[in-house]
Amino acid sequence: MLKVGILGMGGMGWHHARRYPHVPNAQIVAIADIVPERLAAKEAVAINLAGSETALDLSQAARYPEAAQLIAEADVDVVDICLPTYLHAQYAIAALEAGLHVLCEKPMALSVADCERMIAAAHAADRRLMIAQCIRFWPEYLYLQKLVLEQPLGALLSLNMFRIGGRPRWSPDNWFLDPQRSGGALLDLHIHDVDYVNAVFGMPDKLYATGRTTEEPESYDIIHACFAYDNGPQIHMHGGWSTAQVPFQAGFDAWFERGFVRYADGKLTVFDNLERTEGHPADIELGDGYLNEITYLLNCVETGAQPTRCLPESTRDSIALIDQEIESIRSII
Repeated sequence: MLKVGILGMGGMGWHHARRYPHVPNAQIVAIADIVPERLAAKEAVAINLAGSETALDLSQAARYPEAAQLIAEADVDVVDICLPTYLHAQYAIAALEAGLHVLCEKPMALSVADCERMIAAAHAADRRLMIAQCIRFWPEYLYLQKLVLEQPLGALLSLNMFRIGGRPRWSPDNWFLDPQRSGGALLDLHIHDVDYVNAVFGMPDKLYATGRTTEEPESYDIIHACFAYDNGPQIHMHGGWSTAQVPFQAGFDAWFERGFVRYADGKLTVFDNLERTEGHPADIELGDGYLNEITYLLNCVETGAQPTRCLPESTRDSIALIDQEIESIRSII
């Protein structure tokens, strides 16, 4: 049984915590948070994701008022880092140097340099480091990846992805709305689609992006990015934070040589009739990306296997792609 400590019991800390009872080889034995009410963990911290209001009995978990104290004192094998983005590198490196395996919430870090430091610490400690880019483990996106690689509908011609939500005004001290601490919508929201495209297609041959600043300087709340691949598909990603609170939505339209696949409003529909407008549900095994990513890493830790999915070098490259988008945005302002 792997013993897990969660660093940060905000919205994502709760979101991760709810998955561990469904992982047979793991148990949450410790939690850490600097806010006493969150450390008490009696009520869930709700965010803009379905089910985020559901609580969980964490009464048996040891409490630590600081993440560093949990790393130094708790009897754990793995830490699950759900702290604000600007703290990811600091505590991931500390945990790795303490001999612990690390699952860290996305984005990996605020800079490629911090990502490199995290990777170096994992190699030096011979411990597993994985970033929780859950879309890589989400059934609908895995289905799209399978279509791209196996080509039952022919080659992918074009892909449009979107990810939209209201401005996250619920974070303590409004750290989400401080680009120096969160990276803004680019790193908090848009990174999901950028990372998925990087995972499936690799680094693009050409990249172009535009962005709009609404309230925060140098924080691009609305983003359009186009990735082009030589002799490959054209890919467009649109994402951002709305000033009005809107329901979170994400999805894609995928054009293939002999078909079209749409994921919208939680439904995955395949159009493969070339004569008539007839859509049908995709044949996929339903699941949960959060549970899948946690289960995958813990199985690697338990068996001693080297992960082959969602390697930290790849998620570092996704941060580099965000940097390239920012350069493109600034070049036309």
